[in-house]
Amino acid sequence: MKELRNVRHDRVMVVGAHGVIGRATAMELANAGWDVVTVARRGPLEELKTRSNVVHVSVDLLDPDAVKERFAPLGAVTHVVYAAYLDLPMRAAVAPNTAMLVNTLDAFQSLGVNLTRVVMVGGGKSYGEHLGHYKTPAKESDPRFLGPIFYNNQEDALKQRAIDRKFSWTVLRPDGVFGFSAGSPMNIVNGLAVFAAVSKEQGVPLRFPGRPGTWNALHQATDSALLARAISWALTADGAHAEILNVTNGDNFRWSQLWVDLAEFFDMPTAEPQPVPLVEHMSDKEDLWQTMVAQYELRPTPWASIASWPFVEGWLASDFDMVQSTIKIRQAGFHDCIDSHQSLLNHLNFLRNNRYIP
Repeated sequence: MKELRNVRHDRVMVVGAHGVIGRATAMELANAGWDVVTVARRGPLEELKTRSNVVHVSVDLLDPDAVKERFAPLGAVTHVVYAAYLDLPMRAAVAPNTAMLVNTLDAFQSLGVNLTRVVMVGGGKSYGEHLGHYKTPAKESDPRFLGPIFYNNQEDALKQRAIDRKFSWTVLRPDGVFGFSAGSPMNIVNGLAVFAAVSKEQGVPLRFPGRPGTWNALHQATDSALLARAISWALTADGAHAEILNVTNGDNFRWSQLWVDLAEFFDMPTAEPQPVPLVEHMSDKEDLWQTMVAQYELRPTPWASIASWPFVEGWLASDFDMVQSTIKIRQAGFHDCIDSHQSLLNHLNFLRNNRYIP
């Protein structure tokens, strides 16, 4: 495999730039001096609008003709970070999520663009964690489980195209990403922050609303900035060539301990955990939120965009250990880590400092 280092003059495309992962990655690569193309259905990222080394392409990845048309003027793209995701029930998610990846890669082939490496972001669902108890610590060598699971289809499509077209590939598997993206409600930090802020506004203590078993199970997270650095490393590292690699913060946490940090951040008392169906209980809080936005002079973020309550409720319903081994990525050369408690506090401070929460 040829040496891939020192390629900052090359052009990297970040697909799914408005997601939590895509935003962090685009910012990391732009700051590192890459020539960056961001891709999403929406417009450019606010933070990167004025950057001379960043251009944006708005396109629906489910439309292969539109993808080819919008990619044609870009010229030579050498590296791709694929972090796009369409949130649907698992069976329904397979076809469109696979199609979006295939349409992206096939557009380059039809345009005669020779890629160097594609880094695709997968996740812990590859181990079946969304189904319930699974083998922990989960390792990249673990056998697949019976699908449907669109990550398998995406990995197969990526690997076959890499063989046929002679480019390198890497799959990174984070889990439970702590991060931020404006207008991306599938964000656990946003959900926790808004739940706490609303609870405080209504004068109730901060109660953990998940299942009893979730309270003390071992869980894990991947900081979005750390994941962006892992992606940056994987774009050029020899050790990442043709590998599937787990990437998490490097520690585990229990909600019973992390909840203390959340309560202290909002200067709130706590009470005994109480399972609450968040989808139902947060459905009538939109008017309250808009009042809070005006009262505390927050950014006017719509209720539907600030948090996804099915997503948060699902996170807090995982009443079993969730642990992925990160030995393989460390042996491959990526050693970065962060304390998950500090990661949460970093992102909560970002939300407050940027007036997303009181």
